[in-house]
Amino acid sequence: MAKFRLAVNRPQGGSDFIDVIAWRRLAEISADKFKKGKLVLVEGRIQIRTFEDQTGQRRWATEVVARNLQLLEQSQGGTQESQSIGVPVDQEEEVLDDSGLAGDLPF
Repeated sequence: MAKFRLAVNRPQGGSDFIDVIAWRRLAEISADKFKKGKLVLVEGRIQIRTFEDQTGQRRWATEVVARNLQLLEQSQGGTQESQSIGVPVDQEEEVLDDSGLAGDLPF
């Protein structure tokens, strides 16, 4: 499993930061290929979960579970090129019950 935060620029200024979860091969590839500042295309589903923080308060987390990832690169001519770096993951292959992982996460 890999978890990374994606910065999405707003047209009117500012940024949103979205947590992305990748499993299996997508996790391995994203750990090897993704670097801060690179353009990335993420396809997946939104997942909302709850957990208790260290003080015992209930918290909510909204994440994207990646199904496909592409590294987008700016060519020297200014046009955008894409390079698929992952294989799509079927919904059935994903971990359907990840509630047991919540105790292992540091947040």
